Amino acid sequence: MSAPEDLSETAPPPAPSVRRWTLARRIAVLALAPAALALVGGSIWLRTQMHGALYQSFAQALQERQERVAARLLHVPGVKDEVTESGAGDEFSTIYSGWYWQVRRTSDASTLGHSRSLWDAEAQLLDKAAGPAALGLMQARGPRAEPLLAQSRSITLSGLNEPATLTVFAPASALQDNLERIDRILLVSVISLIVFLTVMLLAQVRVGLAPLRRLTRAVAAERQPHGPRHPQTPRIQDVPAGSDLAPLQRELGALLAHNERVVSRARAHAADLNHALKKPLALLAASASRQSQVDSAEALQHITAMTRLIDRYQSRTMSDAAHASATHASTAVLECLTPIVQAMRRLHAAQELDWHMDAPPPAAAWRWRGDRTDLEEAAGNLLDNAGKWAASQVRLQVRRTGSALRLSIEDDGPGMSAAQLEAAGQRGLRFDESVEGTGLGLSIASQIAQAYGGELKLGKSEALKGLRVELTLEGLI
Repeated sequence: MSAPEDLSETAPPPAPSVRRWTLARRIAVLALAPAALALVGGSIWLRTQMHGALYQSFAQALQERQERVAARLLHVPGVKDEVTESGAGDEFSTIYSGWYWQVRRTSDASTLGHSRSLWDAEAQLLDKAAGPAALGLMQARGPRAEPLLAQSRSITLSGLNEPATLTVFAPASALQDNLERIDRILLVSVISLIVFLTVMLLAQVRVGLAPLRRLTRAVAAERQPHGPRHPQTPRIQDVPAGSDLAPLQRELGALLAHNERVVSRARAHAADLNHALKKPLALLAASASRQSQVDSAEALQHITAMTRLIDRYQSRTMSDAAHASATHASTAVLECLTPIVQAMRRLHAAQELDWHMDAPPPAAAWRWRGDRTDLEEAAGNLLDNAGKWAASQVRLQVRRTGSALRLSIEDDGPGMSAAQLEAAGQRGLRFDESVEGTGLGLSIASQIAQAYGGELKLGKSEALKGLRVELTLEGLI
């Protein structure tokens, strides 16, 4: 026995130039990217607000000290103009305390005076703004190279004929430490939240896509129906997929079931054709064995019969292909059935049967969503069988049941026993060899009914006392 064919090798590989993302990756990226952007943007906004609040508080402290220092400044005229502070006894009096002030001429930036805390040194402005520009804070460096923040304002001193600039300096190390601590807290928080969201998202994707993985395993198991099936792998219709995937689950199950019916019908067509060809071939073989030369007319008769059978089953195969691809158009029910009844009346004219079709007035507008050939073959086989066995009359009743077309065919023939009704429909089974036929009519009609979601029922006719056959086909519109 040869090894089973690997179906995966038949699928064409994806184009190498096309980058295919998995569903899990798309969900993860679409969910994580906006969340990360929101976290980063929110943290930047929060950092700006907190930094601004700290700088504003620092600027208010400098402004208060500017007001206090400006109120205590005195101008001492003389050979060398100087500015001194009266009543100093605060942070500006402690040497190198980090709190300093300087007064310079606005015209030439020469120093007029400074705080006692500077001793004999100077604090240098770095011409770099710090914090929001509206606060007017500048970076500076103290006499011991310590970081400072400064704020300047213009003042007017009595006895000085030109404006002067007062600059107050404050230590910036504590503020810088607070700003750095805020940045570290925000950075760690954002990274932690992103990592947490990533882990939770991966868990959600794994749990959320679990039904799809179960469906994938069930479909993969259906691809090898004759191989070993894992006991924990359920059928597609039994997979717990949830309400959102239930439509996909139903469609997959229906598609696989339909494909299975199509394959079954194809096998049945092959078996029917094989069975139907046996009789003419057997007759040809018998004629050839009885005589050295076979009569050409007899051979032509059998060849014509076999050709007709091949054409017939080829037409049925094409009808199945059209039905499988769902490209068939709708069929007018009465337009299809009326010619069949007329053809049966001519075919069985020798029996002088009474053929009667009963259909309600709305049936003239009924259309059946199926292939016309299937309806013709199913109804034709059943009517032909009824005509062969009927004694005097055959009745065809056309009815509608919801979205299903129901055809009831009755005759006044001998009918069938309970055993015959149970065995009816088996391919090639004939109950009377004296009646011409292949024994395939009921089997073919049953296959067509199953292909369209219907069924074929056999029973006794209460009105005519013969056989009653009821054919149901879904798809009536």
